[in-house]
Amino acid sequence: MKKRFLSCVAVAMLMVFLSVSSVFAADENTGFYVGVSGGYVIPQTLTISDPDDSSNKFDTTLNNGYFVGVKSGWNTPFTKRIMALEMEYNYIRHNFDNSKYIPEIDGTIDGTIGVHALLFNVKARYPEGRIHPYAGAGLGWSIVQLGDLTIGGPDPGVQKGDIGNGFCWQLLVGVDFDITPNVAVGIGYKYLAANTTIGSKNNGDNKIYADADFKASMLTVGLTFTF
Repeated sequence: MKKRFLSCVAVAMLMVFLSVSSVFAADENTGFYVGVSGGYVIPQTLTISDPDDSSNKFDTTLNNGYFVGVKSGWNTPFTKRIMALEMEYNYIRHNFDNSKYIPEIDGTIDGTIGVHALLFNVKARYPEGRIHPYAGAGLGWSIVQLGDLTIGGPDPGVQKGDIGNGFCWQLLVGVDFDITPNVAVGIGYKYLAANTTIGSKNNGDNKIYADADFKASMLTVGLTFTF
């Protein structure tokens, strides 16, 4: 899984390099940029609750996962490029930790969860020189895909998965390093939270209907091209 993920990131970076190679020699740029990113995701406890009775809930554990993302934005000239406005898409994936016993269901859960997050970010950055620290926040919309859940224990079975959507938000900090006037590499940290209702009340027997409260820390690396 990790090798396939790293290969996908490498191919994406190469494609972007080839597509914008004509701008590398420019001394000035407009401030508009595109980028690709990826990284390691450390989830907090995933809380699953009844949408009709929030007191009926239990916590599950996810294994560490990964994310891949793309973004486009603008280092605004009217703020001397201190403020950046950005649209960002991330795909996050985890497996449930099927070794953890959950008292509320008297068993374990095995399955997968994927999070699609589209966010609008506002960032403050240091514009001078070749090193650009930044901090910001984002608000957006998420789609959560919960795969079929295998329940282990005295009463085993399979709970059919479904998808849901809802608001998400994030906080982010990091630093970008210019390697040419138009190309930068970056490292960063993001804290992302999403709360979604998965399925619907009348979606059939043995199919999930639940609120999922997802929170995670994301360690990121990225490549950005400014035009």
